[in-house]
Amino acid sequence: MTEYYNALVVEKKPPREFAYRVKSLPVTHLPSSEVLVKVHYSSLNYKDILSCQGNPAVTRRFPHTPGLDASGVVEQSNSALFKRGDRVAVFCTPMGMHYQGGLAEYICVPAEWLIRLPENMCLEEVMVYGTAGYTAALAVEAIEKHGIDKSVSKVLVTGASGGLGSIAVLLLKHLGYDVEVSVTRENGKVFLENLGVTAVVDLNASDVKTTQNLLPSRWQAVIDVAGGDVLACILKQVSENGIVVSTGLVAGTHFETNVLPFILRGISLIGINAEGTSVESRKSLLIKLASIWRSSALCDVYKKVKLAGVSCAIENFKEQNIYGRVVVDMEAK
Repeated sequence: MTEYYNALVVEKKPPREFAYRVKSLPVTHLPSSEVLVKVHYSSLNYKDILSCQGNPAVTRRFPHTPGLDASGVVEQSNSALFKRGDRVAVFCTPMGMHYQGGLAEYICVPAEWLIRLPENMCLEEVMVYGTAGYTAALAVEAIEKHGIDKSVSKVLVTGASGGLGSIAVLLLKHLGYDVEVSVTRENGKVFLENLGVTAVVDLNASDVKTTQNLLPSRWQAVIDVAGGDVLACILKQVSENGIVVSTGLVAGTHFETNVLPFILRGISLIGINAEGTSVESRKSLLIKLASIWRSSALCDVYKKVKLAGVSCAIENFKEQNIYGRVVVDMEAK
């Protein structure tokens, strides 16, 4: 192993300014933990952007290397669970928030954070999913378990041009659902058309702000990344015995609703806590994603960047010029 490795480093400057760039760090900078992994791929998530901006709810100590996700090969292990050469991934853990993250050529993490990859899933593919995609898969799984009739039901995905939303769209279409999407960015419609989605709905301001307790039924199931007033509006438009899966808070953490959608239409509202899932649940879902849930359109939902170009990708992310997922190739020069 080399004495130095490259990583994205976020630094705090007084009074409260944050800058990030790729730096060379000594391996002694790595946390002392059970398993050392040579990272081949990472990815960008919304929380990574917040960490780069110094959001205290995500990261409090700087300098810091963000990155919720990483996949690679075990280099050294002090755990009986893993050995040198094992192909592994990390997602939906504290890594990248209050712990040194995966936007680096090496990580050193507790063994319980690692997932051994299914034989038919490659290191790049698992990072196309990462934390955002895994959350999307949990949401789709919730809809599957709810048992709606695919032949007559429509499913809405909000924020569909983002990382989580686009993976949700991909999986739902692969499983045979009739998918509609809501997007706020005009170029997002073009991105989704390339994924085969043409049904774009307008959650107009008058509906979002309406004081009516119920609106005409439109969807049997919804995956919502927005929250806030958008979620309140959607709840009024879900049909009998439908389900709304809440996965995000882009439009806000607070929303107001009433009991009529629940007691007159019998709808269900559930939330996804991806970080609260067990290792066994993660393994099980990866097996699905590598087999019966594998979509032939997966290559259309992400772009690859080099570690050297990740700062530019983050800026594009902040300016909302990124669609779908971004995978960071640590091996590319």
